[in-house]
Amino acid sequence: AQEFFHYILTKHPLGKNALEYLKQRGISEKSIEDFGIGYAPNSWESLSRILLKRGFSISEIVTSGVAVSSKSGAYDRFRARITFPLIDSTGKIRGFAGRILYLGEPKYINTPQTAIFDKSNYLFGLNLAKSEIRNQKEAVLVEGEMDVIASHQAGFKNVVACKGTALTEGQIEIIKKYTENLSLCFDTDLAGDSASRRSIEMAEKKGL
Repeated sequence: AQEFFHYILTKHPLGKNALEYLKQRGISEKSIEDFGIGYAPNSWESLSRILLKRGFSISEIVTSGVAVSSKSGAYDRFRARITFPLIDSTGKIRGFAGRILYLGEPKYINTPQTAIFDKSNYLFGLNLAKSEIRNQKEAVLVEGEMDVIASHQAGFKNVVACKGTALTEGQIEIIKKYTENLSLCFDTDLAGDSASRRSIEMAEKKGL
């Protein structure tokens, strides 16, 4: 799935608008490669068909979270979305986040909870940030994928995202493996403000 999404974005005409959008947002080619950014075309079955051809069963495709079960078999979960592979600290892909390219809701969708992906125990960008978090003796926590990518591009490589504004105990335990210092850099809207207060309280209780 990752090879397919990345190929569509970087090499195929179907990914041209998504690539233009990323360039307009200031995302560099290096970041597209480093973070493995891709594009899921606006099609119901393009990924599912390719995975079936590669020998995966409908059950495996649905269980992995990249497709949704249907009467005729399965349809692609990610459509007309820029994709971000959700890579763990050891470099393994656990799922995907997808940001809508055109107007529509929800703006972001994620792989649902699966046997290998649990949003509450995951931090985006940790695979690229962990050594710098140790070096800087601090982790900076932001809300979303684009915030992490822009920060890394600007030279702040100890930045990770908690996938939304809800910091969890599981994520705090992950951060504690690398540092005891946490800075929060959420949006300054009401949701970000209250999330910051909640997160500070939780982090202090856990000894950060």
